[in-house]
Amino acid sequence: MACHEASALLLGVSKPYGWRWVVLLAFCTFSLSSALMWVTFAPCLYVFTDYFFGKSDTVTVNAIHSLSTVYMLLYPLVVHFTFPVFEYRHGGLRRGILVGALLNMAGGTIRYLGAFPSVAGFAVLFAGQTLAALGQVFMLAVPPQLAVVWFPDNEINLATALAVSANNIGIALGCLWSPWAIHASTMEKDIPRLLGHQAFLTFMVFVFIWFAFQRPPPHVHEAPWSGTSTSDAPPSNLRLFRSKNFLLMLVAYGTIFGAQCAIITLIDQLLLGPFAKDVTEHQVGMLSCAMLVCGLPGSVLVARYLDKTKRYRPVCHLLATITSLSLIGLFAAIEIHSFPGVVVACLLFGLASYAIAPAIFQYAGELFYPVQEVVPTGYLFLVGNVVGTVMVATMGLTADTAAPFSMRVPMLMLLALSLAANGCMVLVHGPLRRSMAQ
Repeated sequence: MACHEASALLLGVSKPYGWRWVVLLAFCTFSLSSALMWVTFAPCLYVFTDYFFGKSDTVTVNAIHSLSTVYMLLYPLVVHFTFPVFEYRHGGLRRGILVGALLNMAGGTIRYLGAFPSVAGFAVLFAGQTLAALGQVFMLAVPPQLAVVWFPDNEINLATALAVSANNIGIALGCLWSPWAIHASTMEKDIPRLLGHQAFLTFMVFVFIWFAFQRPPPHVHEAPWSGTSTSDAPPSNLRLFRSKNFLLMLVAYGTIFGAQCAIITLIDQLLLGPFAKDVTEHQVGMLSCAMLVCGLPGSVLVARYLDKTKRYRPVCHLLATITSLSLIGLFAAIEIHSFPGVVVACLLFGLASYAIAPAIFQYAGELFYPVQEVVPTGYLFLVGNVVGTVMVATMGLTADTAAPFSMRVPMLMLLALSLAANGCMVLVHGPLRRSMAQ
């Protein structure tokens, strides 16, 4: 014991290891800044089309949309190849996060360099946005692994919830920042200023990440891989897809994440038709932000309960059920033309669907130990991105634009998928291997 304590002191590890909160805060700023950059352009779509192209038509609108969709398209293509970067014996978590923060900073800088009104400026901007999107690939799946190596067992779920929620808070802030900072009449000054501020933010985030991760983590799993070389890692990862539990979890989380994407993306189309005389686009936007923000207290409460009990299965079942019920409530509230009912259903959906994410990530870490937590989480996000993209496209294409409630049929399809996901979540079960190993 004395030898272990001496080694810990040499590594700069103490009990309690207070530096863990600095590390978590640094990662949260990285996640938040990445989310800000992702949603910069959507809230002021037509201002950006006028600035870069001088007109708004189908081509220019889709060009600005591509600045957001590049994040969703790159993640499934690249995430599998990032897993070796996070191997513990090769620098692990620190190296992966530093790579992501560096790409995020480089992307922010290049975006600022492209802040001049022309097609060439847009091309430079798109290159920077693509680099920032690559940086996000090294960030999204990190929270459960960061929590496991930096936090004690009774704080793992809390740390995961805070790290995951930082991204949602970043999205909410981004939806507010762009409309506040950019106006059509002063866009020549506003857009370069906004992109410059975001570039500076990414630089400060990189410095903070570099500073925070100078110390080693106190909890490191020495042998997370079954193989003995880097080349053995991919088969170990792919073996997950032979697990019934993992496939069920992919369907459940992919559908819930897809529902989040669909509701947030299509909420204007969903509500402005049925409630055209009752609410404004600004009010609907505020409701979207509220959905994102209310996931934070829900995530924290669920995390504290899981840290004490480790009852992942019933908690995930309950949150999946509440998610389905909230979507049913949303559909019913629109049908009976009750906007207060819509607000309650949306807030309940935000609370449950965003709280389930960190719970599922750590549940996967328990079920599939000793695989690194970043691997199953990365694949869950991969499927979520794909399902989200397909859901948004399908619901948009099947909408009946001539009807006041144009999203009636798409919402019924979403309800059916949500109930199926709920059934898949019920079937997931197994021993908590990581807790048993400890």
